[in-house]
This record gives sequence, C-alpha cells and structure tokens, in this order.
Amino acid sequence: MVSLRRNQFIALLVGVCVLSAAIGTGVALVAQTGPTGARGAQGPPGPEGPEGPSSAAEVEALEAEVGELRAQLEEGEDGSDLESRLEELESEVSGIDGVTSALCEELDVFC
Repeated sequence: MVSLRRNQFIALLVGVCVLSAAIGTGVALVAQTGPTGARGAQGPPGPEGPEGPSSAAEVEALEAEVGELRAQLEEGEDGSDLESRLEELESEVSGIDGVTSALCEELDVFC
C-alpha cells in the first residue's frame, strides 16, 4: 500500500494535469504546422458569367447636363442655382468614377 501526504498528492495531481495539457498543446501545434501536401492539377476554367450592368449611360447623361449648365453659366443666367446644381452634379460624377476605379482596382481589371 502506498501512502502520500496531502501536499504530495496535490503536487502529483497538478503535475499530471500540467503534463496532460503540455502533451495536448504539442499535438495541436504539430497538427497545425505539419508539412503541406502536394497540390493536384488545376481544373479547367468555368464558363464566363454575364456582363454586369454598366453605368456609362448614366455618367454620360450627367456629363451632358454638366456641360449644359456650364454653357448656361457662361451665358450669364441665374448663377446661384446653376452653380449649386453644377457642384452637385460634379460631385456625383466624381463619386461614380471613384467607386468604379476602386472596384476595378479591387478586381485587378483595367477600366
């Protein structure tokens, strides 16, 4: 029969728990950082999807309206309303162009 003092029994129990945790951690690390396997051959490319909607017509219409407003402003019509509308349209056109260029950069496509 083996007899242990209470302090020795607690130390033995803590040691077994620590050893068990260390073994589990080691196995998990080996599983995560194991060697990579060979990659298979790349399959054929899939069919190309439909072309998305284009905002070119919308931008052209906005640019045409900007041109008309510029012409009216140069002719000397009521400037305050035209200037505010012109600034609004220019910001809208630049916003669309900014989104389009950001999307093209994200997709690595030339626009």
